[in-house]
Amino acid sequence: MSVTHAALYVIVPREGGTVADRDQQPCTRLNRECDWNHRWNFSDATPSTQGKHRNVTTTGNAVWDPHASSRSSTSPTSREPDDLPAFEVLTNDEDRERKAGTQRPGTYGVVVTPDSFSDLPEYATASSPRDRRESTQSRGTSAGSGGSSLSRVSTRNDGNFVMLDRFEDVSPSSALPHSLPSPLRCPSFQDAIQSLSLSTSPPKPSNTARTASLGHIANADDEFTTHFRRYIVRRLVQPLPHGQPRDTILPGSTRDVFEVEARRFAPLRHAICAISALNLSHSGQQSLEDALQHYHSALSTSATPATPDDLISDGVFLRHFLLFIYDICIPMNPSDGGDVMWAQHLDHLRQIAIQRHLRIGREPHGYILWSICELDVQACLLGNGRCEFFSAIMQHNMLPSLQDQLPSLGPSAGDQAFTPEEMEVLPPLLRLRQGVLAQMASLAFAAQQCRAEAAARQTPASPGTHARWQALALRIQTELHSYWTSAWPDFLGPETAHAGRNLPGRARYVFEHAFLLYQTATLYARTTLHPTQRQTPQHPDLHADTNRRCHTILTLASLYPNDYDGGGFAERRHVGFPILMAGIASAQAEAKGEAMRLLAGLQRDGGVGENCLRTRRLLGAVWEEQRRVVGRGGRLEEVDWLAVGRERGLSVVNCGL
Repeated sequence: MSVTHAALYVIVPREGGTVADRDQQPCTRLNRECDWNHRWNFSDATPSTQGKHRNVTTTGNAVWDPHASSRSSTSPTSREPDDLPAFEVLTNDEDRERKAGTQRPGTYGVVVTPDSFSDLPEYATASSPRDRRESTQSRGTSAGSGGSSLSRVSTRNDGNFVMLDRFEDVSPSSALPHSLPSPLRCPSFQDAIQSLSLSTSPPKPSNTARTASLGHIANADDEFTTHFRRYIVRRLVQPLPHGQPRDTILPGSTRDVFEVEARRFAPLRHAICAISALNLSHSGQQSLEDALQHYHSALSTSATPATPDDLISDGVFLRHFLLFIYDICIPMNPSDGGDVMWAQHLDHLRQIAIQRHLRIGREPHGYILWSICELDVQACLLGNGRCEFFSAIMQHNMLPSLQDQLPSLGPSAGDQAFTPEEMEVLPPLLRLRQGVLAQMASLAFAAQQCRAEAAARQTPASPGTHARWQALALRIQTELHSYWTSAWPDFLGPETAHAGRNLPGRARYVFEHAFLLYQTATLYARTTLHPTQRQTPQHPDLHADTNRRCHTILTLASLYPNDYDGGGFAERRHVGFPILMAGIASAQAEAKGEAMRLLAGLQRDGGVGENCLRTRRLLGAVWEEQRRVVGRGGRLEEVDWLAVGRERGLSVVNCGL
């Protein structure tokens, strides 16, 4: 923030003392005893600020330098006519600068308080969550839905001074597509819902808001679409062939199909805008209200197709897919109803997929179908859902062909979609990954059944039930290992995490994805299949093997931030769940610390929502509980990490998005 020529910015501390603004400009403290019905009284903090920051100077400044020329302190610098409305109703810094330039310096003042900065990460940590929540609720009714203007409260009798209740140092229109999300810069989802009135049409602008940039409002959807193309879609559609620019979308490709269908089907366009606005809201670059408005418009009944063919169209199918992604990126406690919407969209997707199969046969967007299967299985392993989507796909023999489990490069790609080298190795690798996912689905379904059986009991499981669960866990582990051993391609050589390092880019991606799934499924089957599993004594050799698998996962994941193919964590969001399981299952503190570090890197790389942050917090909570149990003489395996997540409100549906 800079001090304007005539519109003086003042930062007001919550308690006594002085505060320097973000660019280390001289600042002034508002007298806490001032009478708001009269002119404000200020005490000069310039000397103390200059003492702390040597690069601060007031020389020549008409406001701060008392020796500046009288001409500069009495004359405006701009000869442009003042055709703007009153200073107190202006909504952005550009207009305030223009207004200030027509008057002598010091005429206007803009005040920001600590609460104005509460959404910025470096300031949000200084206040308690309760303070931030109350601040958000107090300004919820005054914040505009556009998100680009600065909310303000003018003083009672002086229209030349305004007070900002929210300060945004980066406007949404200038936001970079790869900005890092910060969990503390946006109001909570529940708070936003409480302060939002949804409607099928946008509210009419008030006289105060009419001075805002109409260009930004008109182009808001274009900005959201651009952000989706550059940032969101590469996290949903993976991988790309080696060497293809990440920001390039080939016409007719799987990455392009969303925008193509959005031009025909407006609700899909709103779904694209909703998920983009949600992502931008996490870094404070956009209003969460915009995301909710677009979400509501995507579900508008007035835009819902009526004919049977329209109900199973590509646009409807992709709309529910994006809204499903949207909802799993804002996980909430079940008591808040947070698990309802994503489950409903998943059920809609299941019904649509079945009807599309009956009508058109082979799914033209097989990769999307495959992605939903993966997300469904992971959600069930994380204690959410019942793996019904994947079960329906298997029951109706709808699993996409091996080739369709990779993103399409475009309708004209044809045989050029795969190089001869890829054609030689991809089929067995894709078959390996498909089989492992099927094994994980069986594991997830069995775990859900065990949890449901345990929840239905009023007393602890009987010895007979416990023995039955143990036998189930052993059988699943045996089947998983047998499949992996039989399906392992000979050309990979010995089974190691680096067996695919010389494969072509996409083939390597598929192999390492399958490898991580297998290691993760093994850890899960040993630790999390049924509620009392952790209390079962295990052979020392099994403990050593578990630690070895955890180390293998973390070693492979640590290569991704500097991956030669350029995708990094952005295109390997699936690694989040394996990292979580490795951190939970390992008995070594170093491995747990490495898992925390990798999850922090995954978070910095930026997901669609805040799942990476919540996953890291979940692992931290589990690690803390494990230390507590071990400290009192217990065993690490006694901690039920799913129960810890539920008790502390850290349940997640997905770990990487």
